[in-house]
Amino acid sequence: MTRSMTAYGRASLSTPLGRLVCEIHSVNRKMLDMSLFLPKDFLRFDIDVRKWIAAAIERGQLNVRITLQIEGVNERLFSSNLAQLKTLKEGWEHICQELKLDSQKSIDLPFLVSQLQTSPLTSAKEEEEKIKGFLQELVDQALQELIAMKENEGKVLAIDIHKRLALIEENLTTIELKREEPLLRYRKKIQDRLQEVMQLPAEIEERVAREVAILAEKMDVTEEIVRLRTHLVHFRNHLAAREKSVGRTLDFLTQEMHREINTLGSKSADSDISHFVVTIKGELEKIREQVQNIE
Repeated sequence: MTRSMTAYGRASLSTPLGRLVCEIHSVNRKMLDMSLFLPKDFLRFDIDVRKWIAAAIERGQLNVRITLQIEGVNERLFSSNLAQLKTLKEGWEHICQELKLDSQKSIDLPFLVSQLQTSPLTSAKEEEEKIKGFLQELVDQALQELIAMKENEGKVLAIDIHKRLALIEENLTTIELKREEPLLRYRKKIQDRLQEVMQLPAEIEERVAREVAILAEKMDVTEEIVRLRTHLVHFRNHLAAREKSVGRTLDFLTQEMHREINTLGSKSADSDISHFVVTIKGELEKIREQVQNIE
């Protein structure tokens, strides 16, 4: 399935921690280049998130941003903190009593807050796998939307490229039909000159025949036409393949077709054929631009 490298995917997931939101924006790039932004408390999952995304996307520049929006968590955190503060106050008061210290001077709110455990988001080892599961589900949903958009955009690119391939084939067929005309014109020109001179020595006529044969070999574009048609077949096959990433292969085939049509144009040395060569080059250039955006 042809996939474009330009796409956007977004997903949100309600969790006990709050609402997690993931946004992925992709543009074209030769290799996979990922910029990942995570909440401070989730930085330990950076490598995991990169692995999940790299398993689904092979090329492109990705900007991935995951944010945590607090939803109805404040009350839960407040209740939890209040309970911890009460427990801390009772514990420190007991210590002060045992040490015969004045608890009113030593124990105040700033002191208790400094002893307070950090948010459960950054502690609670038992919550690690649960948080990781939430993140993976979130990223998977965002990737699904991103890939769906990639495939839709890819279909549009494929339709346009198929039209241009058909136009190239049409011009190539015309070139194939006209490829003998330049040689025939040259041969007639030589014959007309010979008739003007009336009769030439046998060795001169033989030499002229050899020159015509050499020119015919130099102007023969059969090999280039066959290669171009082969490249067109391979191009269509890869364009319709189920592979995730065919962009590099299509780019290589486009370069090879450019090389063949350049050789064909230089060998033909005919103004009529040159017109069709220029048309094919123009279509190949447009295909090359489209292929740059295929994953």
